[in-house]
Amino acid sequence: MGLNTILLDYLRTLITLTMLAYASYKDVKTREVHDLVWIIPSTIGVLFDLYELFTNNLNVIEALINIGFIIVLSGVLYFLNLFGEADLLAFIALSIIHPRVPMYNFIGYPPIIFSFTLIANSAMTGVLMTLVTAGTNMMLVIKGIELFNRHESTSLLKKIALFFSGRYIKVDSLRGPPFEYPLEDNEKLMIKPNLSNDDEANQIFKSLRENNFERVWVSTTIPYIVVLLVGYLISVIFGDLMFTILVTLGHNS
Repeated sequence: MGLNTILLDYLRTLITLTMLAYASYKDVKTREVHDLVWIIPSTIGVLFDLYELFTNNLNVIEALINIGFIIVLSGVLYFLNLFGEADLLAFIALSIIHPRVPMYNFIGYPPIIFSFTLIANSAMTGVLMTLVTAGTNMMLVIKGIELFNRHESTSLLKKIALFFSGRYIKVDSLRGPPFEYPLEDNEKLMIKPNLSNDDEANQIFKSLRENNFERVWVSTTIPYIVVLLVGYLISVIFGDLMFTILVTLGHNS
């Protein structure tokens, strides 16, 4: 029975990695992922779940908490426009494929609820993306490029927010929606891009090109499936990263 459980966990991980790797590739290339990418692995996951229920290797309460938690949380984030449809389906698929904590020897602390650990680890990975963005902008500063030469009157707080969330890229390299959205027009800088109107974004980019600007501030849409892939790898190898860090800091204090 134990061997079957561990074998199923390895198969679940193999299916998940295949699903997320392909979805990440499509997300980076087109920002679109077909629903079948989530439906087919989820169907296999349901079969695994039914088998483990039949062999009494899956606790029904744990499975319901794991799946229910991720559906409710990702659903709320979706309706708040913090998640896209692909992100929502990805998390639901993951909760079905992994309805319990895998029986692995984690490097850090084992998850209590796997879906919660997955979301937390992915969120921490997403935070690292802001540091990458800040690092990219810092490289421009080191090269002597003025980031706010056209918007010197902008408040310091807005400049700091843009430094960590936006990219100051060459107009010649603009790809536009759905990859990039403007964070400035001809008059002011914006912290939050308008992701709901691609025509408006294209019109702003056209106007900026016509004014012969060399660089413009943009919001680069994060390929969140890539972030999720990294968060998943951390979860199955390391375990609960946040709890491990907190416990380590507590022991060292």
